[in-house]
Amino acid sequence: MLSGSGAAAAGTAPWPALREELQIHPAGANRDGSPAWHICDPVRNLFFRIGWLEFEILQRWPAADAEAIARQVGEATTLAPEPQDIAQFQGFLARHQLLRAVRQKAPMPAWRWLLNNYLFVRIPLVRPAHLLARLLPWVSWLFTRWFAGLSAAAALVGLVLAARQWDTVEANLRGALSWEGVLGFAGALIFSKLLHEVGHALVSTRHGVRVGHMGVALLVMWPMAYTDTGESWKLERSRHRFAIASAGIASELVLAAWCTFFWAFLPDGDLRNALFFLATTAWVLTLLVNASPFMRFDGYYMLTDALDFPGLHERAGQQARRCLRHWLLGLNEPVPETLSAGFRRFLIAFAFATWIYRLVLFVGIAVVVYHAFFKALGVLLFIVELGVFVGRPVFAELRVWRERRAEIPRRRRLGWLLALTAAALFVLVPWHAGISAAGVVKAGAEQPVYSPFAARLVSLDMTNGQAIAPGSELLTLDAPNQAEERDKARALAAAYTRTARGALGLDDGPAAKLAVAEQLAVRWDAESRAREAELLRLRLVSTYAGQVRDVDPLVRAGTWVGPSQLVAMVVDGRRWRVEALVPERDRQRLSTTMPATVIVKGRTRKLEGKVVAIDNSPVKRLPHMLLAQDHGGPIALNPTLPKKDLRPAEAWFRVTVEGETDEPLSAVREVRVHFEGVRESLAHGWLDSALSVVIQQSGF
Repeated sequence: MLSGSGAAAAGTAPWPALREELQIHPAGANRDGSPAWHICDPVRNLFFRIGWLEFEILQRWPAADAEAIARQVGEATTLAPEPQDIAQFQGFLARHQLLRAVRQKAPMPAWRWLLNNYLFVRIPLVRPAHLLARLLPWVSWLFTRWFAGLSAAAALVGLVLAARQWDTVEANLRGALSWEGVLGFAGALIFSKLLHEVGHALVSTRHGVRVGHMGVALLVMWPMAYTDTGESWKLERSRHRFAIASAGIASELVLAAWCTFFWAFLPDGDLRNALFFLATTAWVLTLLVNASPFMRFDGYYMLTDALDFPGLHERAGQQARRCLRHWLLGLNEPVPETLSAGFRRFLIAFAFATWIYRLVLFVGIAVVVYHAFFKALGVLLFIVELGVFVGRPVFAELRVWRERRAEIPRRRRLGWLLALTAAALFVLVPWHAGISAAGVVKAGAEQPVYSPFAARLVSLDMTNGQAIAPGSELLTLDAPNQAEERDKARALAAAYTRTARGALGLDDGPAAKLAVAEQLAVRWDAESRAREAELLRLRLVSTYAGQVRDVDPLVRAGTWVGPSQLVAMVVDGRRWRVEALVPERDRQRLSTTMPATVIVKGRTRKLEGKVVAIDNSPVKRLPHMLLAQDHGGPIALNPTLPKKDLRPAEAWFRVTVEGETDEPLSAVREVRVHFEGVRESLAHGWLDSALSVVIQQSGF
């Protein structure tokens, strides 16, 4: 037990006493060979590692005076502490609530606790210490060298055989996308993670470490098992702590090894499928998640124990922040602790890698949280997630910079002032005017050649690439039924006309017959003219000069063509039209008659034209499949609709550009169009994009 008390000197604050229930245990040696100890807080089940100086200070804590403690330590040991060293250690004890005189903090409000802990919540379920002690003798063979070697051999053989059956592995992975596969992987995940935690618990018990409890942790509301092995810091040897930390990964790898081995030999069936799920779950999740040292998973504790460097994240972060402040602000801070130059560089690199990894991870978690709830709450939690786990550490460091701004050299402050001014000018001043958009170019004048109705082709006097003058006949069609109906109408009209003329010599009685005959003659004469007009429609001529393209190779003289059958195209390639797609933000910066430069893919010569039309509503379908990502284009399609619909995933607005060129265009081509739009600052564009995303995703 640790205890201590002291009387207050006149006019000074009372010397705080240590909490009476604290314990101290040897912890082996530090990396530099100096001895180390652990302060145990049994109430909170926490352990704090201290060095030789801190141990000597605790031994003389009843002296109740920083100068007296420093003097006694200097007289009794080779250490030479200063009173400020004792004051700093006192601050450490106070921050971690190890002093009895420290005023206890007010209870944290429930809303704030939920805000800070909804990402990770632990729920203890069982206290398995007695059961583990009884189970350990029965599974002692799992810790033998022969079993480890046999498992390694099984893993090697299983992986080699699985590689030789890779087509079967791929088929099983594709089958895992079904509901049965999802349920299989879920069951395998539960089993492998339970085995993972049992591995931690058994190895802890084997090394004499009490397993306080086991339970379920909620990681972003996702349940996962955990084991309390906090008392492993009582162990003096780091290799024993490493064994406990690596026991979970080792258990899953052993499971994966034997499942892979037996899967390679068993026939198809439910048992083989179960082994496949267990093997893939153990291999993939163990290596990708648990082995990562950048979060407080097994990989972190394994690396900490392998280096024998407790508090790796915090101590590496201190080294990196000192280095960052020196690089950016020119601050020359004392080193947090004495380390070799190579190891210090490793800690700095590790800290930066951890920050980058956590930034990516927390942004990903924020996206998961957003999609896990309805939109309004999802947006709120997304902002809270980024603010608490990304923004708060950044602002805390910026607060330190602001408080220490007087220590920054004048030259460095002037340099940063110039850099920030230049950045503000670059972001806030509307320099940006150019707009680039993807599109397709096609001929500006196209005449499709169709038959107006079902007809027989008499002659086809055009070929691909042939130049056509305005008014040139393109092809000759014949409609026998129409000609027969026309001839029939003519004959009937003539017959009724003769009848009407012959009726002039009859009596008055047949006068009505005369009127009817005249009416029928007029009717059939109109029918004849209508049939003649229909036949005239079969004479297809070009409306403008151009070039013949896309002649149907199946069309020959004597064949019949329908009204929906495209026979050929007459294209004026010297006039061109571009359909470009721009987002809403860029559409507002464009106007008609604005010049545009078109760069045709695969062509060096640029085209110059003008904007002739700007749509006010988003397109429902891409102008051409060349623009779709599935066909090598830049625009993503809506994944919920069939690909053939060419429905874009986002809102795009059509901008039509027209112009003329001396060199005719030969086909539809993908292009990149550049406009000189209304000038806009980068900050304005970023703000518009952010507000657009928030409004769109929140459903406002």
